[in-house]
Amino acid sequence: MSEEQLQAWWDGLTPDQRSRAALTASRPAPRGMAVDDLSASMIRAGLPTSRMVWTGQPEHLVEMLDEVAEFVRRATPPAT
Repeated sequence: MSEEQLQAWWDGLTPDQRSRAALTASRPAPRGMAVDDLSASMIRAGLPTSRMVWTGQPEHLVEMLDEVAEFVRRATPPAT
């Protein structure tokens, strides 16, 4: 995945999605997310995802991979 691909995805996120992406990126791997509008945006942007099924969860989940999480951490201003 390219930096341009990541930036185009980031630019298309709402402020709420960016906030949730930053929260997800701050977690240790694997960074599982329910398939919601944020993870769906990653799939639509063509970003690689790792699908997994978690015990006790009825839906498939998507994992935010290290490269995406690193980009999100760089793109998110530090909390003050």
